[in-house]
Amino acid sequence: MRNLVKQLHIWFSIPLGITISIICFTGAILVFEKEITRHVQHEYHYVEPLGEPIPTAVLQASVEASLPEGKSVERIEEEADPRRSIGFRLGKRETIYVNQYTGEILGTPERLKFFTVAFRMHRWLMDSPKAKGEMSVGKMVVGISTLAMVIILITGCFLWWPKTLKMWLNRSVVSVRKGWHRFWYDLHAVGGIYATLLLLIMALTGLVWSFEWYRDGFYALFGEDARTWLRALHTGTIGGIATKIMWAAAAFIGGTLPLTGYYLWIKRLLRRKR
Repeated sequence: MRNLVKQLHIWFSIPLGITISIICFTGAILVFEKEITRHVQHEYHYVEPLGEPIPTAVLQASVEASLPEGKSVERIEEEADPRRSIGFRLGKRETIYVNQYTGEILGTPERLKFFTVAFRMHRWLMDSPKAKGEMSVGKMVVGISTLAMVIILITGCFLWWPKTLKMWLNRSVVSVRKGWHRFWYDLHAVGGIYATLLLLIMALTGLVWSFEWYRDGFYALFGEDARTWLRALHTGTIGGIATKIMWAAAAFIGGTLPLTGYYLWIKRLLRRKR
């Protein structure tokens, strides 16, 4: 049984490991997109508090009066920080920011190119679908790799699981005094086990954006209300900055797992040849 699980772990990891690394590393980058964007595009997101703010309804009416026919405000983004401007969301990636103290429309910033590339790589390996909801080769590869990642994580847990408390303690730390091979093995096994739960959450929620059949099943199981927390659970925003740091760290570890796995696999092949 153990040998079969080990072979499954390897068979899914070897052909798809690089793709999994790309998905994880770009995911770790995207976790802090909002914070980095606010810093870079400071003029859109921060204002000088001047007395009492103008009522939000008045600002919304001003924004909608400036919009072309057919467009309207879908959502309002307000922050507790009085220095933060108010955002009026028009679409998925279109938000107009307004100074709530002067009524000045600050504009609609474009997504930073760096994050645009990271997002397209994360979702489609740069092979964007021609239309929303359609499939592309890149999108299919990402979806298959994410499914494989679920299997790899589960089989990895099975292979790591110790039989005794002493083994549990030994397998829970990275050894730095037993040679390089043991170090890389521990880095792979211990890092993987610590990050597995969060990586499974990211993978199982991320599949919603890859396959229609999975999305339909997900919403049938959890209800349409799941849409409100799905993205937050996938990106780590569900608990604020603390969970975002945890999610980013887990995604980064997930990106290193195929790389350390390749190292161990190649070393094993070389030993067999000798």
